Formats: sequence, C-alpha cells, structure tokens
Amino acid sequence: MAAEPNRYLVEARALLERLESQTEAVEAASRICADAIGGGGLVHCFGTGHSRIPVEELFPRYGSYPGFAPLVEL
Repeated sequence: MAAEPNRYLVEARALLERLESQTEAVEAASRICADAIGGGGLVHCFGTGHSRIPVEELFPRYGSYPGFAPLVEL
C-alpha cells in the first residue's frame, strides 16, 4: 500500500506545533545556559546511545559553540 503523499508534511507540521508549545521551556533553558556561560561557567550536555547525536552536533569537527561541554557514552 502506497504512503499518503502529504503524510511527511502533515507529520512535520505536527512536530513543529508540539515544539511551539514548548516555547517557554526552551526560552527558560536558553536563559539558564546564557547565565552559566556569561558567568564564566560551562553547560554540560549529556547523551548516551542515539541520544548523544544532538550533543555531538554542538561539537562538529570544524568548530563548536563556546561554553558547552560534551559528555557522551557510546
């Protein structure tokens, strides 16, 4: 049975809508990170298994975002 042609877009929109509902939490987390880094500290990011992928995105081979420290478990 063929997949519905617009299913990807429908699912992507649903994910974006869920993310929009988290705006306050994301902004609060960004303020905590900014305060820590601005005060000379670090933001430690942890991930294990496939959850380490977002942590690794903060530390690409060609550079990283200052103030973030990766902690990953393979």
